[in-house]
Amino acid sequence: YRPNRAGRMLARAKNPIRIGVIVQSVETMFMHMVFEEVMRTQAQLTTPGAEIYVRPIQGVDADRQLAAIDELIALGINGLALSPAADERVRARVRELSPKIPVVTFNTDLPESGRLCYVGPDNYAFGRASAGLMDLLLAGQGEVLLVAGQENNWSHQQRVDGFQAEAAANFPGLSLLPPQTCGDDQQLAHDIVCRAVQEHPSLRGVYVSVNGQLGACDALRELGLQGKVHLICHDLIPANAENVRRGLIDFLIDQDAALQGARPIELLMDYLLAGEKPETDRILACIDIRNRYNV
Repeated sequence: YRPNRAGRMLARAKNPIRIGVIVQSVETMFMHMVFEEVMRTQAQLTTPGAEIYVRPIQGVDADRQLAAIDELIALGINGLALSPAADERVRARVRELSPKIPVVTFNTDLPESGRLCYVGPDNYAFGRASAGLMDLLLAGQGEVLLVAGQENNWSHQQRVDGFQAEAAANFPGLSLLPPQTCGDDQQLAHDIVCRAVQEHPSLRGVYVSVNGQLGACDALRELGLQGKVHLICHDLIPANAENVRRGLIDFLIDQDAALQGARPIELLMDYLLAGEKPETDRILACIDIRNRYNV
């Protein structure tokens, strides 16, 4: 006989489990969806025996993350779910906490931090898949612009690295322009695409690895390049799906907001209630490829 999660939580009413959740970049479209899923999970799992504290953060800001961690520790949390900045201070803090407080990272990982588990995409594989799709779109030949994101977000860099490595290894006909960083800013992504088209009139493909999809679509629409310059982006959000239907985005690669918002909390709850460790230290989102036929 194994008591279920609800029964275990009821038994902890006098000494409730406390879980903290820190969600970075909540102003971006996809991470806001993750945040909404976190809030739904909080509502479902909060009982007299379990309390969940959620701290949303604008941008990728290590100082804010560290302050949020300290605030949650002061509230007496027993576990922490974190979408971390790629910052050595954050890594050191997680490494310090890990022997006493289990930490699950999500959306972007924090290697060599002692975290219990990571939940989210294999961003390097996402980048490789995007390179393969771009090669198909361009029939193996053409200039491609890579639009990168936050410099202190490891997942953003992994996507670009995966795209570049796959192109170099298998698609010699793709000529990659130096990556341009938009920092999750739509207007900056728009300007980067416009400038690239002006400087490289033969540009045939754009890979937006981060938030900046709407800006890139606006640029291609304004320049009359819809269907002429192929665009690959991430995240199945309503605005992106609509741009797929309009023919502005050729492929979307989704990373499962529901998994990222719910699973870290559930893993921590089961670990703290019953000592159940995750079966693996990486729970990965599927590479979910969408086009105009399945958005």
